[in-house]
Amino acid sequence: MIRRQCDYDSLELVAGLDQDGEFADRGVRASDAVCDLLGLSRRDARRLVAVASGVFPTRTLLGEVLEPRLPATGMALGSLEIDLAHAEVIESALATDAAGRISAEQWVAAEVLFADWARQCTPELLVRYAREHIEMLDQDGAPPDEDEPQVNELYLSKSRYGVGGRIKGRLDAPTFEVVARAITALLKPAGDEDKSLGQRQADALGEICAHALDEGRLPAQGGERPHVSITMGLAALRAGVRGTNLDFGGRIGPREVRRLCCDAQVTPIVLGGNSEPLDVGREKRCATLPQRRAVAVRDGGCAHPGCDRSASWSEVHHVVHWVDGGETNLDNLVMLCWTHHRMVHRSEWVIRIRDGSAEFIPPKWVDYTQTPRRKLRTLALADCHT
Repeated sequence: MIRRQCDYDSLELVAGLDQDGEFADRGVRASDAVCDLLGLSRRDARRLVAVASGVFPTRTLLGEVLEPRLPATGMALGSLEIDLAHAEVIESALATDAAGRISAEQWVAAEVLFADWARQCTPELLVRYAREHIEMLDQDGAPPDEDEPQVNELYLSKSRYGVGGRIKGRLDAPTFEVVARAITALLKPAGDEDKSLGQRQADALGEICAHALDEGRLPAQGGERPHVSITMGLAALRAGVRGTNLDFGGRIGPREVRRLCCDAQVTPIVLGGNSEPLDVGREKRCATLPQRRAVAVRDGGCAHPGCDRSASWSEVHHVVHWVDGGETNLDNLVMLCWTHHRMVHRSEWVIRIRDGSAEFIPPKWVDYTQTPRRKLRTLALADCHT
């Protein structure tokens, strides 16, 4: 009973921090923060966050409080009648594609039934019972659209509110297979930042496209490789006080501008009194190819402790920002994946290069001792060279 109470208290703590925006404000995924705070494995942290978001109320981006998705499970947990392992089984079973195809009434009834079964059997048995029940309710499965004409269509439209846009379309079988496989390869596990499947798939698609742009595998547009362009004054860039507009519509804030500029080519353009371009300077301040290769060898891909993203899926970050006077040399460069690059720009993590390798100092809310951390692979390489 003591263990069950501790598990329930941990769920309540995680749900409260997430609902208050503590994780989002620091630019860190909830599962990563829980991993640090509670000393859990990444898998256990993701499962804990997924259950917490299901059994406790959640808050939308507009501040609206939503009732918990798994109220019966939450009640059984709160009364200490079931283990956290039971709740994880229920959350996983009801998050499957098959569960998504049954009616809302069947879904709610299944959650109540699973919570009742959890009081009477082990988590291992509950896995089998829940799967068989969902399969019974979803006997037909997902029907193939055999009569639908095989055609590829894709439409991109700007948001009327000036933030991002929408993608709509349909794909034939071979194209859909290719896109689905690529997205699945980069799909974050359920529970990360409490994002839905659709949100996680969109993140994966964006990462795939950014990777293609970075690798230069797309044909040129007007004589140059396609890329993301931002336009703003140097003083505003250095001050970091405002965002800017993008070529295809939408607006990004100052923190995202600074993140994009970490591993980007900056082209200075001298403008006349009427804002007409008078002189276009050469691209500068980004890491050279030899420098990028050296950083990749040193850091072994993303340098953040515990991250396994390879160098091809990472960006070069200036420890001291270039706009703040930081130099583009190996002692001021570190390799970070998208997730940790955003986190560093939005949270209180500090990076420094010591003894030829990257060292990360966590904020006090993660580790009050602020003990420096290094990637294990980096330590192993350093030992080999000493």
